Amino acid sequence: MRSNERKYEVGYRKPPVTTRFKKGQSGNPSGRSKKVAQDLQPGKILQSIDNEEILVNVDGKRKRMLKAEIYFRQQFTKAIRGDLTAARLVAKMAEKYFGPEAEGPGETRFIVVPDRELPNK
Repeated sequence: MRSNERKYEVGYRKPPVTTRFKKGQSGNPSGRSKKVAQDLQPGKILQSIDNEEILVNVDGKRKRMLKAEIYFRQQFTKAIRGDLTAARLVAKMAEKYFGPEAEGPGETRFIVVPDRELPNK
C-alpha cells in the first residue's frame, strides 16, 4: 500500500477527509439571515383601521363614512333602543368629549329682544 493511497474509496456520499465538515463547525457559517421583527404599534394600527372610509347606505343613499363614525353611530342607536352597556359607554364618551372643559368657551349667545307692541284698536 502506498503512503499517499487512501484507506477508503472516495465517491458518491464519501467525500475526501480533508474536505469534510470539521467537528463543531457549521456547514453554512453565515447561514440565512435572521428575520427582523417589525415594531408592533397597536395604536397606529387601530388608528389606521378607524380612519378607513367605507360606503354605507343611509336612508337609501350611499354615503362615505369613517369606520369610527359608524361604530359611534351604532353604539348611540343601541343606547337609544335600551342597551344599558351601550348607554353607559355613550354617557362616558359624552362626559369626556362633550364636557365644558373639552369644548372650551361656548360660542352660543342668547339675545333678549322684547316683543313688538301691537297697536290697540
